[in-house]
Amino acid sequence: MHRRPRILLAALLAIVLFLGVSVLAARILSAGSDERGAAVAVIKAQARGDARTVLSLLDGCRRRPVCAARVRRTVARLRRPGRIAVLNVRSPPFALGARTGTTRVAWKTDGRLPVVQCVTARRTGDPLAGYELRLLDLSAPIGLEASC
Repeated sequence: MHRRPRILLAALLAIVLFLGVSVLAARILSAGSDERGAAVAVIKAQARGDARTVLSLLDGCRRRPVCAARVRRTVARLRRPGRIAVLNVRSPPFALGARTGTTRVAWKTDGRLPVVQCVTARRTGDPLAGYELRLLDLSAPIGLEASC
């Protein structure tokens, strides 16, 4: 009779451990997805010609005159009418903790040549406490085969 409570307790602990590991894995995987999503969001705002949104997505850029002017020029130059198609997104390699990295985004709109840009982001936090993501910079277009 004493074995049964131990088996139930062991099963319960295994379930709790499995759920805990699953939650941590989900946080880690969603952090990478969030970073790609944020990079695509800033590219789409730029393609729509929405400099205000681009500036609001880039942490502190609005308060730095050189950054804000560069972003406004880039947005005006890369404004594209039509549907935006994201062709390729290459994110930095997996990391458990805080890091700064650059995501390479290739995109185009109907009837236009592709554009490739780099979005720099800083992720802080960890799987236990959660992650915070801040976009730091959006590059001017780079070569189609260039890396960031």
